[in-house]
Amino acid sequence: MKIEKVEPILLTLPSKWAYGTLDHCFSFVRVTTDSGLVGYGETLLGYYTPDLVPTLVDHFRGVVEGQNPFEINRLWQDMHVKAVRWGHVGPAITVLGAIEIALWDILGKALQTPVYQLLGGLAHERMRCYGSAGGGLAYPIERSLDYFKKLTDQGFTAIKVGQGYFGQEPPTTISALVDLEQEKIEAVRKALGDNIDLMMDPAAPFSRAPWSGDVALRVTQAIDPYHLLWMEQPVLQTNVDDYVRIRQICSTPLAAGENGTTLHDLKPFFEKRAIDVAQPDSIWCGGISECMKMVAAAEAHDMRVAPHCFSGAVGMAANYHVAFASRAIFIVEYPTASNPVMRDLLEQTFRFEGGYLYPPDTPGLGVEIPAELIEKYPLKAASGRSHAKTPFPRPFPRGWDLSTKSDDS
Repeated sequence: MKIEKVEPILLTLPSKWAYGTLDHCFSFVRVTTDSGLVGYGETLLGYYTPDLVPTLVDHFRGVVEGQNPFEINRLWQDMHVKAVRWGHVGPAITVLGAIEIALWDILGKALQTPVYQLLGGLAHERMRCYGSAGGGLAYPIERSLDYFKKLTDQGFTAIKVGQGYFGQEPPTTISALVDLEQEKIEAVRKALGDNIDLMMDPAAPFSRAPWSGDVALRVTQAIDPYHLLWMEQPVLQTNVDDYVRIRQICSTPLAAGENGTTLHDLKPFFEKRAIDVAQPDSIWCGGISECMKMVAAAEAHDMRVAPHCFSGAVGMAANYHVAFASRAIFIVEYPTASNPVMRDLLEQTFRFEGGYLYPPDTPGLGVEIPAELIEKYPLKAASGRSHAKTPFPRPFPRGWDLSTKSDDS
């Protein structure tokens, strides 16, 4: 069997959150073999700059076309060599990884077995899920509490919230900022009770004004009494020593790792014991094999793992297969945006029930991208979240009227 064709698939679909409806770009890679088997991968790069994906796919296409799709590790290395000097981290790795994920999909289909079986078999009969609310909360807080109630009614026993509120500028003073975050977490804890785990994600890498180490420390100290499952990305991932300091002083566990491309990006976190929970993402870190390496490294350092799963159906499927095959993974992210297209694609294979995800028996990843979907939702120009004309990242610039995009139904 030989790889016949590698091509990108770019889509734009609307996603509805508690704070409004925004376009969401998805970038997939389709690998076709001369036997007719087709595999799908996904790169998180498309969420931000989808226009870069075709160029990078085209660069790596020549490396793998005509090759045996089962030689996954060799082809990963061959593509990695072709990224020497310019792409050993960052965007090139995410696209390279998307191709690698598609090869795992092909291998599973050829052997008529789910990908998690190829990774060592089931480590879990089911996986606990946490509802990921996607950044800042809606304002006022009552809107978000209503939204969280809907999630608990679906069976979620863990919910992640972000810093601040959408539609509101952050406080000017440190004391006001600390009070806002403490009062918000207190309100959520009071409303949901102690039987729901809470996580907080300041998402420092995605902020126009990320918290400094001293600010993150004060906020984490303020929310220590509410026993969060973790505090995620309170400072930039380059500030590993700040993670160490916060972890030494505070009792709230720290989580990070979703922005790492290849295992080497997470080595400082492991070596300095800077976090408690590692969060690799196969569609950003370089593919399924690289994600498994990150999980193994975390386990070797006695850390737990909760993979970042915030993408289209193919990417979530890839991370869920990794989760089902990994002992160190104890919970998985489940995006709660109302995007029925992607959710339907995923739930055709993965069963979500009572706050848990159950492993599929479908060969490969279990997710296909139908031709009618590609035709119905073509990529919209300038719709990537990092485009110059979009409000991303938070806090949104003045003059961007969130109310015109709001839809709570």
